[in-house]
Amino acid sequence: MGLDFGTLSARGAVLDTSDGSIAAQTEFAYPHGVSRENLYRAEDIPLALDRVMRDLTAMCDARAIRAVGVDATGYTMVCLSGDGVPLALTDPFRGREQAQIKLWKRHAAQAQAEEALNLAREREEPFLARTGWQISSEWMLPKYLEMYDADPEAFAAADLVLDLNEYLCFLLTGKILRSAGSAGYKCLRGEKGELPDAAYFDALRPGLAGAVRHVLRGTPLPPGGPGAPLLPEAAARWGLRADVTAAPGILDGHTAPILLGAVKPGDAALILGTSNVLTVQMSRFLPLHNVCGVARDGIVPGLWGVDAGQACTGEMLAWYMENLLPSSVAEAARRAGTDAHALLSSRVKEPWRNPVTVLDWWNGSRNAPSDLTLRGSVHGLSLDTAPEDIYLAMLQGIVCSDREILESMRGEGVRVDRVFAAGGMSGKNPLLMQEYANILHCPVSVGEIREGPAAASALFAALSCGIVKSAEEAYRRMGARRFRVFEPDTEHGAEYEALFQRAHAVRIRNGSNGHGGA
Repeated sequence: MGLDFGTLSARGAVLDTSDGSIAAQTEFAYPHGVSRENLYRAEDIPLALDRVMRDLTAMCDARAIRAVGVDATGYTMVCLSGDGVPLALTDPFRGREQAQIKLWKRHAAQAQAEEALNLAREREEPFLARTGWQISSEWMLPKYLEMYDADPEAFAAADLVLDLNEYLCFLLTGKILRSAGSAGYKCLRGEKGELPDAAYFDALRPGLAGAVRHVLRGTPLPPGGPGAPLLPEAAARWGLRADVTAAPGILDGHTAPILLGAVKPGDAALILGTSNVLTVQMSRFLPLHNVCGVARDGIVPGLWGVDAGQACTGEMLAWYMENLLPSSVAEAARRAGTDAHALLSSRVKEPWRNPVTVLDWWNGSRNAPSDLTLRGSVHGLSLDTAPEDIYLAMLQGIVCSDREILESMRGEGVRVDRVFAAGGMSGKNPLLMQEYANILHCPVSVGEIREGPAAASALFAALSCGIVKSAEEAYRRMGARRFRVFEPDTEHGAEYEALFQRAHAVRIRNGSNGHGGA
């Protein structure tokens, strides 16, 4: 069984481990959604967990389930009291902002992130070589510092800080199952789980080192590593066997590689949705700029995984549709019985000639450069610009951002042999995927995957409980069987290269000094 807790809803899937076929699947939207401050209502998470588990076990033979895997957005910070209850559900912290569950995309701690980064650079902290020489406001430390500064009482009451995937494991087992991905990419921890030097934390705030070590206690575990048995009352409530285990959790953006078979050194995987995640597997550690991090066992057990990507992909296109799409285009799509994405794509005739350039920084730039304060822009507009030109430029801007990251990696010694893709947009927007092939100048293999993250979590559950012995075996038995391969347009390769170089120049003028970072 695999559970996937996304930004707005929780999904679940039960897989037959003989062939990967889906025996049951369900989805449950969080009743209170996400607040304007990018906070969750704490009661929504256990409610969603129970609803998804009840639905799945009602749809299949619950006694046949061997293990449960979980993934979730990160770093989505959950603070627990000494009794193991979310602070937001205890007095006197109900309704207090800093006690709530902070969603991954909350950027309110930007000032704390900059302070922590400046100090780390000043002290030449060695962990920076693992974090792309950056600290993001989306990570644990800035969010925890924000709590320290804004609500000292809540800070003092927090006995345990978990990423959302870890909290789900805690609800299932009552145990602390630290995620190697959350630890390495979001919490500044090293290959052996070590945290930065205590003097660094205490230079940020008095006593911070001891607090961080206490709330982050627990040994990071690799994906598919040893798990823990479900709480007896949880197993009984859902009709599961007493020996069912929960696998260590993983970040939702890191689920696709095992389903796609992108589990070898040199394999890159794109996960395209609300934002986009770009992962690459390496056989050895390399210090890299313009990435979110490099962690051993972060994505595939035994390999060094590179985590990178951009903060606004599908959301940027949705913004365009909601705010700038001419009513005439919406009406034409309605008359044609299609959606505006498909209609605009059909109007694109010579994409290599597009004069419009977009910087896709609607939610800041996660990588290349790593600066979430940057904002998006559209360049090259004229009276001849059509709606499809802007739409196409947005797609090309998404691709150019990922190529900037890949170019930076290659320049620092990373081998990229194959490019895979998954996620909602990869299957729904063939024009986007063709532009990936054209601008990257390489084939892009899009896997046909149902219930991707939840299914991948189920594969890691099978690895954790010993049904399969490796990530490669998990893929061979249960991974994607069908791929749509997008080949690059070699006839217009020079034009696409010129398009990328134009976009690169615009990036330099508007926030980046090139592949070396901001």
